[in-house]
This record gives sequence, structure tokens and C-alpha cells, in this order.
Amino acid sequence: MATSDTWDSCSAFLSAAGARLGGDGAAVLDQARALLEQAYVHLPAHQAAGADPVERIGQLRRRSREIGLLQLYDELLRALVQLGDRHTRCFLPAPFSDKLAFLPFVAGEFFEGGAPRLAVIESRTDELAAGDLLISWNGAPVADILERHMASQRGAHGEARRARAVQTLSFRPLAWMPPPGDDEVVLECLTARGRRRAARLRWQVAGAASVARSFAAAPDAGFGARAVVTRQGVFGYMRVQSFHDRPEAFLRRFARTLERMPRKGLILDLRGCEDGIVPAGERIIQLFTPRRVHPALFEFRVTRTILDIVRASSALAGWRDAVERAAREGQTYSGRLPLTSHEEANDVGQRYRGPVVLLVDALTYSTAEMVAAGFQDHEIGPIVGAARATGGGGASPWEQGLIHRLSGSEVFRPLPGAPTYRVAVRRCWRVHEMSGVSIEGSGVVPDVLHLPTRRDLLSGGEDLMEAVGEILSSRTLIAR
Repeated sequence: MATSDTWDSCSAFLSAAGARLGGDGAAVLDQARALLEQAYVHLPAHQAAGADPVERIGQLRRRSREIGLLQLYDELLRALVQLGDRHTRCFLPAPFSDKLAFLPFVAGEFFEGGAPRLAVIESRTDELAAGDLLISWNGAPVADILERHMASQRGAHGEARRARAVQTLSFRPLAWMPPPGDDEVVLECLTARGRRRAARLRWQVAGAASVARSFAAAPDAGFGARAVVTRQGVFGYMRVQSFHDRPEAFLRRFARTLERMPRKGLILDLRGCEDGIVPAGERIIQLFTPRRVHPALFEFRVTRTILDIVRASSALAGWRDAVERAAREGQTYSGRLPLTSHEEANDVGQRYRGPVVLLVDALTYSTAEMVAAGFQDHEIGPIVGAARATGGGGASPWEQGLIHRLSGSEVFRPLPGAPTYRVAVRRCWRVHEMSGVSIEGSGVVPDVLHLPTRRDLLSGGEDLMEAVGEILSSRTLIAR
């Protein structure tokens, strides 16, 4: 797995990185504070809860001349983690921007007798094998290590932070996560045959793309489709990994694939789907229902910068009246409008008339959550969750560069060789019976809970597919 840009320890990488860093840490923090004050839609909620991120950045700013850039960046990342908001984050510059600290295995979580277990699902070292249970980490119970690792994860609730902690246990993107604290890890494991063994592994640092290519577990972009054979029959299965595509093109490809799926029932899998363009997601809802679809509603926080942006941008002309009226009335938030027009949300109509089950987990986030909410709010079919709620990311984020271009303000111009930011600028609300309920913070609660089993983790979701097959079969009988 070693490449020409691989460091054999985190400390070696950090030493080399520290020698390359330059710039003004105070200016970096001033930009963070300005973006939070002028664009961050969730700022009032955090301030009302007594956790003011602007004040935390200000405290770090007052110490910025006393600490080095490496420490400043580390503390900046940790301060933004406190938001619990994966939409709003800092991206460190080169050499961190494309680097990953990693151990040569992937772990996953399953439940046995109601208790969580961590197991290896893929390994690139002879010291570990798929199916090995992780027992201890540098002498501490692995459950304690996971609990501590949760503190550095962006998540709106405990299950979301835990899911991210499992996901990043052996993979740390250094662009937006602090590096591991140790160069070496000693793992105690229990093999599938019940034998205990120890593995001594070293954290390495390499290009994220090269590491991802070495692991089969790395997700593909877009979506895939196949047939699933269960004891209840054969069902269609479509898994969406990302909605990050042009909405019109995504809708066409999705609809064409959907037409080839078995009519007996469909499993739509949004587990682990974490990003995307909102209309690309919301426009597929119409394919599963004869009802008229009402897309989610969004609102801006009213600030001087947001007013300037909606007045200057022709693409946001539809928001001007809502934002200006709220400003005149002294409201904190604008009126609510959809990002997907009602015409776009209904321009194709229903294309699949069989029963449908939607799968989610605590890593289902953002656009995928809006799809799940629309699926539930339009009563299309049951949602089966591998966690008690989706990730809780009900917002629309903008990159710092976009805020700079739209506002024309030099305050937001990205600094050369410095971190850049992404900020949640609009928050969304559900419709129909859930009108007035926000996805942010709480996520979408599934109708049925299916905690992953060992067979689910290591054998392609066998128990989950059987459970969903039974649900689809019962819905087919009801329809008849």
C-alpha cells in the first residue's frame, strides 16, 4: 500500500508538515468568526443553548500569537467539532488537504445479544483477518477507545457520533480531523475460531485517493442496482452512495434503472449516503408515489451579508422578498421556500408501483435525509433503520469561495495557503403531518429498527435483506 507520498508515522508527517506551514493564524480565525456571525444559519440555536462557537473562536484568537500554526489548526478543528454539524467545517491546506492517516484495516460494528461489537471487515495486514473481534487498543478496552474517539466526531446526536467514530477508527482524513495521538497501536483480537492474538500496527500517512483504492470497502459514487434473492422471493435493490450529480441527469439514470427492477418490491438503500445536491435527491421521490410531492422548505438567517447576497445574485432573486420582509420585521429567519420547485418535484410522476422499503443508518445525512423525510412524509413505505435516527443534517451548506463571490466582500476571500471553510447557510423543515419539524439535530426516525448482526456486517447484509423481504412480502399481500 506504500506510495511515494507515504510517511511511515504520523509524527514524521507532522514534522514535515510543520516545516511547510506559513501564514497568519489570527487572520484565519477572523475569517472563521466572520463566517459564523454572518452566514451560519444555526448560530442562534447554539447561542441559546449556551455553546457560542463565536466565543470559542474568539478565545482561540486571543491566544493565537502564543501558539504555533500546528497547534492552532488542531484547536480550530476541535472547536468546530463542538458544533456537532458536519455541514460546517474547516478544511486544512496542503500538505493536510489530501492526506489520510490510516491503519491497514477497516472495522465495522454489529450487535450480539443487544451489545455492540467491533469487528474487522477488511484487512491489508497478515496480523488481522476479516471477522476478528477487536477487544483492546493499547491496553484499554476498545469500547472505551471508541467512546473517547466520539468526542472528536461531528454528529448531531450520540448514534451519529458513534457511527462516525467507527467509520474513522482506522482512517483519519487530516484535512478536517486531528491526527492520531500515537504512532503505534497494539490491538488485542479474538479470531473467528476463538483464539486471542495481538497485532502491532503503525499509523501511516498517505494520499487519501491512493489509500481508498487499496480497500474494497471504499464506496463508489452514484448508485448501483441488482436483484436480491430472499426466502420471500426476488426483490429489486438500489443503493445510492451520493446525490452529487446534476439533478436532471441523475433523475433520468435513476428512472431508467428503476424500470428494470422487479415489480414484486424494491429496497432503496441510503445507508452511508452523506452528501449531494438537494434537487437531485428530492426529484426521485415522485417516482414512487401517485401523490403530489411537496419538497422540503428552507430558510436563511437574516444578516447583513445574506441581504447583500440575495439582492446581488440573480440566481437568488426568488429569495429577495422573503429575506427583505423578514429584515424589515426584525425576524431572525426568512420566510421558507423550497430548493426544489414544485414543478421539478412532480414533472415525471410515478414510475414504480410495487411496494418500497427505504434503508437508512446514522450515516445517512443531508440530502439523503431529505429524501428519507419526503419518503416518510408522503407515506410511500416503511423506513428500516440500522440506527434509531439518521445523522441529523438538515441544512444547505455553501463553500467559503461561493460566499465570497456572491457577497463581493473581501472579508470572505480565501487566504493563500490557509484553511478554507464550509458553512450551513439554510436550514430545512419537513412537510405534511411533520410540518414544522426540523431534520437538523434529530434526523429522521425509522419506522422499523434493525440493528446490524454479525452476518449483516460480514456477509453482505443477509439478515437485513431477509427482514426487509418479509416486510415487502407482507405489503404485497396487503396491496392485493
